Amino acid sequence: MDSITELRNEIDQIHEDLYALLLRRRDVTLKIWKIKKEQGLPLIVPEREQAIINQFLAHEDSESDPEFREALRGIMSSLLSEFQKYLLSKHDSK
Repeated sequence: MDSITELRNEIDQIHEDLYALLLRRRDVTLKIWKIKKEQGLPLIVPEREQAIINQFLAHEDSESDPEFREALRGIMSSLLSEFQKYLLSKHDSK
């Protein structure tokens, strides 16, 4: 049987993994925004944002738990919104 301490350690490791993935996402997104600025493309494309959410929710296991599916939708929507704010602040500061 797992102890609470062991499970919390596992959650802590998941948080470390998430942090690393978010840094990676930031770096890739900054590269995309640089290309978009150079090519005069729109920085934010709502259709792309919706496609990201749809793809994120396309996993079969999210279908079996509607409440978790909605939580995932909220998490991804929030993530995209926070990244937009961050990127716009970087764009506006240059």
